[in-house]
Parts: sequence; C-alpha cells; structure tokens
Amino acid sequence: MKRSLVSFLRDPDSGERLSLTNAPDGDEIDAGILKSESGAEYRISGGVPGMVREDKFAEGQKETVESFSWKWEKAKHYRKTTEGHYVKWYLDRYGFGTEENLAKLLEGKKNILDAGTAHGRDAEMYVRNSKATVFGIDISYGIRNAYRDIGHLPSLHLVQADLTRLPFPENFFDFIGCDQVIHHTPNTRTSLGHLVTRLAPGGHIAFYVYKKKGPVREFCDDHIRAQTVHMSPEECMKVSEAITKLGKALSDLKVTVDVPEDIPILGIKAGKQDIQRFIYWNMFKCYWNDTMDWDANVITNFDWYHPLHAHRHTLEEVKQWCAELGLEIQHVDVQESGISTLAKKSA
Repeated sequence: MKRSLVSFLRDPDSGERLSLTNAPDGDEIDAGILKSESGAEYRISGGVPGMVREDKFAEGQKETVESFSWKWEKAKHYRKTTEGHYVKWYLDRYGFGTEENLAKLLEGKKNILDAGTAHGRDAEMYVRNSKATVFGIDISYGIRNAYRDIGHLPSLHLVQADLTRLPFPENFFDFIGCDQVIHHTPNTRTSLGHLVTRLAPGGHIAFYVYKKKGPVREFCDDHIRAQTVHMSPEECMKVSEAITKLGKALSDLKVTVDVPEDIPILGIKAGKQDIQRFIYWNMFKCYWNDTMDWDANVITNFDWYHPLHAHRHTLEEVKQWCAELGLEIQHVDVQESGISTLAKKSA
C-alpha cells in the first residue's frame, strides 16, 4: 500500500478519516493499522489494507468472499492469460472499440474506481489510458494477486473492500468501472445504487450484468446451481472440469446447426450457429474458448456455478435502474451473455 492512499480513505461506516499506525517508514506500507477517529481499526496485510468486516456482510457475502478467494488463489495468472480476449471484449461492449477511444473518455478524469478488480486487469487498463489516480477494490483475497502483479504502478491503489461499503467519500470518482461484478452481490440494483453515491455529478459509470436467458437455459442453470453453490470449491471444480470437457468436445466437432426459424417460446433464434455455442446459449453453460487455456476455461465455468449469487436481468430492468438513479445511458450493448451499459450521472 502506498502511504499516499491514507488521505483518500474513509471509514466505510462512519465516513471518518483514517490515520496510519504501527507502520514502518517509507512510501510503501507492507503492514500496519488504519484507525478511524472513533477507534475502528483496519489491518494492512501483505501491502493491502483490509476494509471488509465479516460482521457487516449482507446475507450470502461471506460465501461470495470464500468462493472468489478460492477461485483467484487457484487462478493466479488469470489476468495475463485472458487479457487479450477480455480487453477487446470490454472495449467492444462499451462502445470504445479501441483503447485510444477509452482514453478520450478518461481524459480529464481525476479519480477512477475499478469495483471488483480481482487481479486488476481493468484497473491496469485505466492506468494505461489515463492520467487519473486509479483505485481497485475487491471483496476477495484475490486483491493480493493484483498487488503482487501490478501494485508497483505509481498511480494505482488497491484495497480489499466491499462495494456496498466503499471506504471513499461520496461523489469522489469521475469514472467507475464495474464489469461482471454486481450480479454476484445479494441485490444487483442495491449494489449499483451504492456505487452511484460515490460517482461525481457528470461522472461516468460502466457496468455489466448477466442477461436473462431462454427458459431451457434458465431451468438448467438453476437446477445445476441449486446443487453446486452448496458444494465445497473442490467439489464444484470437479463438476466444472467435466462441463468444460464437454464444452471443448462440442467445440472440437466444428459442426454448425442451422435453426430454420425463431422459436420465441424457447428463446431460440434462427440462423447458423456452432453446435457448442447453440447448446451453450440455449441449454446450459458449458463454456469453451480456444483463445484461452484449459485452466481459464474451467475457472469461467466455476465462476458461474459456485458463487451463491448469480442474478440475471433484462434490458428493461437496467433502463429502470438508470432512470431511478439519475443515470443517462450513453451506450448499451446487449449480447446473449449480458448487458453492458455506459451511463453518465446527472450534473
């Protein structure tokens, strides 16, 4: 943790400023304690301030922390092995297309938040394309991997924190990215609302939520998840590996199915699709992507089947949330997997 981070942080409950104690001299703090004016303490461990408190978790958040902490410990190199795929996907979904266009939006931004940063892929991208101070937060211990890999970046701060209890002042950020995160919280709409309180008037927010699928896919997902979310991570990993093997086997067939016409009652669309994609979108999640290695594919399936919360939503819901929260939608992208929204907070 950089010593300069202290001036930005606030107690997530009281909003009080924090002071640093029991820390060594120097600009980089590996261990110490952050203390609020009323006496609350938050420990710095391995260079990362821990601003989460289990006694403050909403129902199901403890399970979320455990699931994602295990996942990120298992996939220590996920950021680098998937970076090419996910950076392009991010830029396309939010309407940027290129990092140069992202940089144009971020020009003049002073404080940027990557909410749910995990290993820090998006945070690193924001650093690369802006002159802002960038903050990455994650509720899981995966944030320590981000600190290990990119904590040295001068304009980046990393904090273990709950996005529903953010340790920053209100209206602090000019840009908030929260990609593929809030659907894993107890209430997607409530979590979005918490983020908006920290967004400055005129600031931008980019967020992605899972899209509600057709009835067969929804049924199968719910049927499988009803069992897997209660498994140990190791047990769910075995299920995920078996499902990944099937996804790869289907992909390796290189077979195309031509659906003659739409079947609205099942949410199936007409047209030619690879057989793996057809089953993946319409039957159940059996992810496989040839551009990613085996471990990254397995973790992608695990990410769907193990976390306690994995809410799915409609475009109509997203539009309603934005209207309620004073967000003007500037770009929206709806794909089979999810809904990506870039919005601006009313001035």
